[in-house]
Amino acid sequence: MSDLSDKYESVEIVGRRDFGPDLWSVRVRHPEPFPFRPGQYATLGVALEGKPLERPYSIVSAPEEEELEFFFELIPEGALTPHLHRLQVGDTMLMRRRPKGLFLRAGLDPERIHLFLATVTGIAPFASLLRQLRLRAAGGGEAAPPRLAMVHGASFSHEFGYAAEMAELTRQLPGFEYVPTISRPWGDSGWEGETGRAEDVLRKHADRVGVRPGRGLVYLCGHPGMIATGRAVMLRAGLPDQDILEEQYWPEGKAPLGAKE
Repeated sequence: MSDLSDKYESVEIVGRRDFGPDLWSVRVRHPEPFPFRPGQYATLGVALEGKPLERPYSIVSAPEEEELEFFFELIPEGALTPHLHRLQVGDTMLMRRRPKGLFLRAGLDPERIHLFLATVTGIAPFASLLRQLRLRAAGGGEAAPPRLAMVHGASFSHEFGYAAEMAELTRQLPGFEYVPTISRPWGDSGWEGETGRAEDVLRKHADRVGVRPGRGLVYLCGHPGMIATGRAVMLRAGLPDQDILEEQYWPEGKAPLGAKE
């Protein structure tokens, strides 16, 4: 571990929630201050034969929280996520000493409508931002923009690990709306919400909340297929390219992060 000490900290897992057989979140305690902005990511990993195996993961927690939270999806044939999936409370993992990432760096323009589009774990940077807004509002500080909406896509409803929190945020943040949508409703008995892929219902909800050129900003986070289609949808709607921001979790045409290379 001495060769890793300059770049990495060893962080302890102090909490874990399992949302299904392949989705879980952890909270870790960082031994040193770890300042970051919502939308940034931390590089996490494990040491195998003295060498780090690592991947970037968006931070779910708000910068004001004492612990750092991450949301994972298991890639069964992956190089890293099977190792992370085995870790329990009390175990440790590697974490690079500094955050990175430029997603959401511009902040929220109070004169714009902001529409977030995410697939499964892509909710992470938006959750971080929304938690920060809630904390600031509770403290009498910065108010939320006039309108915030999130369309969150998954195959099945159990993949919405943060649905209860998002529902609570809709009550706590004026102008925020959460719209979960599932693409396989035939396998999800009892689901009464939106159906279809996130990118397929994007234009419907963008129009409904008032996203239009010069008035709205769209943020895309998740798998590359959704991002490519979502960007094309909004470009056809007339939004300029600079008003469509993205955080792609792996390059289009390549395996998901955590898979074997």
